[in-house]
Order: sequence, then C-alpha cells, then structure tokens
Amino acid sequence: MTVLNTYLGITQESPEEKVLALLIELGAQFVGAQEGSLLVADEAGKELVFAMTVGRGVSEAALLGQKVPMGKGLVGLAAQTHEVQIGAPTFHLQQDQEQRRAEGKPRAVIAAPLLINDHLIGVITAVSFAQDKRFGSADALLYARIASVAAIVIDQRRRLASLQALSDDREVSGPLREDERLDLEIVAAVSRLVKAKPERKAGIARILADILAVVET
Repeated sequence: MTVLNTYLGITQESPEEKVLALLIELGAQFVGAQEGSLLVADEAGKELVFAMTVGRGVSEAALLGQKVPMGKGLVGLAAQTHEVQIGAPTFHLQQDQEQRRAEGKPRAVIAAPLLINDHLIGVITAVSFAQDKRFGSADALLYARIASVAAIVIDQRRRLASLQALSDDREVSGPLREDERLDLEIVAAVSRLVKAKPERKAGIARILADILAVVET
C-alpha cells in the first residue's frame, strides 16, 4: 500500500491522487519552485510522512516514506502552528545531504498546513534550489489556498469512503475525528432504520423533516 492509501485511503491512479498531484505541480510552477511535496500527519508518531513528491524523479523515490518530526524545520513548524511558513530550510533529511552534492542545496521552502476544521491532516510544500530564490507573502497566500483545496479533496474522499463502508456493512477504516464519528453514527442509525422498515420510508422522511424543522427554529 502507498503512504496515501495507508493514511488517507487514497489509492494509486484514483481521481483524488491525480488532483492532489496536479495541485502540487501547479503550485510549484506558479511560485517558481522546482519541487513540491505532500506530507501526511501521523498523529500516533507525532510526525509527518512524505506521501507524494512532484518535480524531480530522483527526489520522489528518495523522499517517499521519509519522516519529519512535528515542530522540526519549516514543515514541522507549519504543522505545529497551523500557519504557512516560508524561508530557508532549517531541517535536512538524509536525502537532502545527497542531493546537495548532486544537484545543489535547497534554498527556499514554503510549507502550508492542510486543515479540516483546524484538525491537521498534512502539509504541502514547495522547494526551490535556485541560489537567489526567496518566497514572499503572495506565494504564502497562494499556498494557503492550495492547501485548503487539497484538504477539501482529502476530506470528501474520506467521507465518501466512510459512507460506502457503512452502506456495505463494513467497518470504517482509518482514524476519525469526533465530529466525523458523530456524523457517521447518525447516518448509520438512519440507514439501519430504513433497512429495518423499508415500507415506511415516507414516514421516516417526514419524521426527519420534523426534527430538522425543530432544530433550525
């Protein structure tokens, strides 16, 4: 299984994987970066795991699966503060040391957190190896927006997968936030109710509409 599949339930060649790769690629192109990555949050280990890299074939193979501790470097700081970070890299992986000799040193980094209701699910990055490259506030704002779109893509995939699991009477895989768990409990309860009394769907629909009317008043 890929890192994306393990942590987010996103499979290879799926529409969601292609959209995420496109967002990383377009973001890097717009800010003049040579490389971009997506790291996913491993809450149990308090670290970030490289799940996808676009821009350099050698980097993609070397970075996949490598980990960054929360709070370390700009990437870890973006995860910890829930804010976009820009600047020179301050935390280097083993792959970075090898790449410095082969291709030059990373000079500038953007790291933007992927958040769902202030819950961290990952970080998206852009890296430049150009000697005089500096990212600015406009680049940071763009990456904040790209990260928001990527988070929505991931969140929708997780919700659809969870709903499909409930529909198939399978156990929902992967960690869930409290609000997600409650949403799914409600959906599961309604689903069981309809399956138990399929001939009473119209009545069930009216009851739910009445409940909604009371809640919204």
